[in-house]
Amino acid sequence: MQSRDRAFAGNILNLLVVYLVFFFLLLFSHTAFHFAYLATPAPAMAWLVALRYMLATLAPALALPALLYIATYRSRIWRKVALWFAGAISYYAATVLISDLFYYGHAGKHSTVELMLFYQNFTDIALMGLREYGYIPAIYIALGVGFFFVWRHLVRREDAHRHAPAAYSWWRHVVTIVLFVFVNIIAFRGGLQGRPLRPADAFQHLTQAQGDFALNGVYTSFYALFHRTNFPVRGDRESIVSAQQLIGGAHEKFASAEYPFLRTTQPIAPPLKKNVVFIILESWSAARVGILGDKTGATSFFDSIASTGWLFTNAFATGRRSIASLPSTLSSIPTLYGSLYITSPYEQNFQRGMGTIFCEQGYSTAFTYAAKAGSMGFNAFARLAGFEKILTRESFAADAPNDGTWGVYDHVMFARALADLDAAKKPTLSVLYTLHPHPPFTLPPGNNYYNPPLARSEYYNALRYSDGTLRDFFAEARKKPWFKDTVFVLMADHAYEDTQGLAAFRIPLLIYAPGFVAPRVDARVASELDVLPTLVELLHLNTEHAAMGKSLLGSDRDEHFAFIDVEHAAGIIRRIDNELVALFFGAEKFNGYYRATDTEWKSLVRQEPLAHEAIQMLQNYIGAMGYAVAKNKIATVR
Repeated sequence: MQSRDRAFAGNILNLLVVYLVFFFLLLFSHTAFHFAYLATPAPAMAWLVALRYMLATLAPALALPALLYIATYRSRIWRKVALWFAGAISYYAATVLISDLFYYGHAGKHSTVELMLFYQNFTDIALMGLREYGYIPAIYIALGVGFFFVWRHLVRREDAHRHAPAAYSWWRHVVTIVLFVFVNIIAFRGGLQGRPLRPADAFQHLTQAQGDFALNGVYTSFYALFHRTNFPVRGDRESIVSAQQLIGGAHEKFASAEYPFLRTTQPIAPPLKKNVVFIILESWSAARVGILGDKTGATSFFDSIASTGWLFTNAFATGRRSIASLPSTLSSIPTLYGSLYITSPYEQNFQRGMGTIFCEQGYSTAFTYAAKAGSMGFNAFARLAGFEKILTRESFAADAPNDGTWGVYDHVMFARALADLDAAKKPTLSVLYTLHPHPPFTLPPGNNYYNPPLARSEYYNALRYSDGTLRDFFAEARKKPWFKDTVFVLMADHAYEDTQGLAAFRIPLLIYAPGFVAPRVDARVASELDVLPTLVELLHLNTEHAAMGKSLLGSDRDEHFAFIDVEHAAGIIRRIDNELVALFFGAEKFNGYYRATDTEWKSLVRQEPLAHEAIQMLQNYIGAMGYAVAKNKIATVR
């Protein structure tokens, strides 16, 4: 009996070592995050919440190999297979945790379904990683070698615990499996509470930064993968009517309560058949633009035309990555609670994209993104948004100057765009998506203007290059006969900042059409979601659209707001008592708000700064967006 007990204990100890290795990997990632991203020490509560998420990660990750190990108690070969299986999972988790630490530095949030996008765009991202973080592959290789030898030693320990057939105790086997399953379920759910653990729970009693510390990249990635509808859905008539009252314009009529955002415009004048050139500026932060406060001089050309156009000083992106921005820009559909619209099951929903609307008005339409076809799914989404002509890296000459990572340089793209605009049937809508500035900030020779000790010197060099390509494009465009009949929209897809806060979402937005759009500086809150309905009203288009934003052509006294996605919650940025605040809504209730002076969102004020009815209206609006997306009620089939 004693030999059987020792054999049983020896095998359980091997399994315990597997769990301890995975646990210390998670603990190391939290510790590294703490030193890299927390300005002040995490309180004990944050460590306890982190422990809860570590256990919720550990349980499902090792459930299958552990169950296989326990179930095949009498087979040494299958136990070895189970251990190698657990080793492969542990190594993969380690690579995700390492990648997530660097990803957080760029995105300000943990990875979600970007984990899957990495493999869809493996070559591009791997090249970028080699250029900017060449030591990461070395870490992966060294880690892989270390894992192999550690795991080989662990697997060989199985030979020291042989089990004679007579030593088998079926009741102990059954009890062990039942206990394992029971404990695993509790850990996976995050405890014995009624509702399973969710990423948003990390922020119930912690600040934004502390909540991010408590989470880990393995948990957030796979939670997002298997919970693609983690957002509120409100389809009752009261919620929908409330949302319609919030965003409806004076000359718009909603079709019904069944489709919360579908409405027709009833212009007061005939349509204006002006061309539209929409330039989406990659990673332009408002905080880095001269006319919006920066002193480096990197955006001198943009500053010059901004002074003669309609400039929004408080415009905000809906998210912090390009893949979240594109649906917001082309179709006025945001990412909700970290559930990206692109790559989601809802991407095929019926919609009224910018391309569709302008095609029906007699426009030729084109979308140019000079990265490889399929990159982040952009060309496919542009097609869903109704664009007739899609140009990608493959549309340019094979030897076209390029950055070696993402695609051809912006100055090459703009030169091609000028030729395409010349040849396009008028009126035309052309969306031009730039690639710079974007890590690894590879530029043509002669663009090294800034150097350390200037912080972010590489970014500023790329930003100045991008501004220079705009200068060259507009210098040539002004010579074209179509220039005087064109409305130019220049807007960033997202900001490029290292921390949370309003600056992480604030972007430049300019509508430029000399002789048509009067110069003005507009301090109202504006959103990416507002651009589509604004163009519809500006050009007096008699059409149907389903924008989830509101036209900006109203009175300066009109109250506007911007929706932002912060992964675990929905944010609403608006002005209250002449101060910009960020209101945060959980899936079920209002969480609180951050003041403009709280630049990194460290102190959540847990009270309602508006009348309860106003808070409820905003919550209804968020739920109505969730309903329209989840139930395919954005637009009807046409």
